[in-house]
Amino acid sequence: MAATKPAVKPPAKPPAKPPVTPKQDWRSAFVARFPQYAKLVDGGPGEQEARAKFGDDLIDLIQDVAKRPNQYDFTTQAGVDAFNAKVRATKYFNETVESAKAFDALLDVDKADKIRANRITIASGYGDLGLTTKELDDITLVATRRGLSGLALSQYVNSVVGTRARGKQDLLESLDAQALKKVAADYGYNPPDLNEQILASLQGKEYNGEAITIDTFKKKGVALAKAAHFQLAPQLDAGLSLAEIFSSYKDTAAATLELSPESISFNDPKFRDAFGGPNTPPPTLGEWETMLRTNPKYGFDKTKQAKRDAVSMAMTIAKMFGEVL
Repeated sequence: MAATKPAVKPPAKPPAKPPVTPKQDWRSAFVARFPQYAKLVDGGPGEQEARAKFGDDLIDLIQDVAKRPNQYDFTTQAGVDAFNAKVRATKYFNETVESAKAFDALLDVDKADKIRANRITIASGYGDLGLTTKELDDITLVATRRGLSGLALSQYVNSVVGTRARGKQDLLESLDAQALKKVAADYGYNPPDLNEQILASLQGKEYNGEAITIDTFKKKGVALAKAAHFQLAPQLDAGLSLAEIFSSYKDTAAATLELSPESISFNDPKFRDAFGGPNTPPPTLGEWETMLRTNPKYGFDKTKQAKRDAVSMAMTIAKMFGEVL
């Protein structure tokens, strides 16, 4: 009987190596190099806020760069281009304006400085709207991040005010609204939906498929003015409004009829005689004064000057007949 061979023991496994502890946490290393992105990779509320703002795809990309830096080549143009292509493919990059991207990349202290300076400017420029503290803070943040200024800023501010309970009334009483109303009044443009057009213009919205601006009011006003007073076409084409054409006639009427200039308007049918008619040119200022004095509809006979003239005339007649020594 053959002898039984002793069982061969498998070689002993080498002892497991203890896990290698990185010299520095990847977040700390990343933040040391890119401090403006600290909140994006803190693993806490800041990161959740960043994901809500920038999107998961961009935050995941940033974290991947931090965790696996050797997988990215930033030493050659080809490597940089490859990384930029990944960034440009993110939702944030495609849906965010350049000014907002630049703002988002700033340190918090620099963001605060920009917001503080812009807040003062906005509070001063839109004081007539009576912005609340919250409205001002919200508007300033959005305007600063998106780089809004000029017309774009006005339209954004007005769109916020328009959401108030009495927002429409507040907007119609604003300085911007008054400027539009003045242009409309200067051309005699007063359609039934004028206020709706003004509200659309202030908030940067279309009205009946049309963008409404001050130039829109001017063009519509000129068209209506020409239709009503085509004899004034040369002056209107030269850039004058009906109010400007009427200005000298208004001053003459105010002085002659002893009225305040504000009470005299070319929208009053009797004063439109100053514009002439289809077959008659506008009167000279001398002819206009004569019309004001002689046509009863203007009420010159009720003025102090007319009464003095009447007394003077009566005295002159009395002297002629020897009734007054």
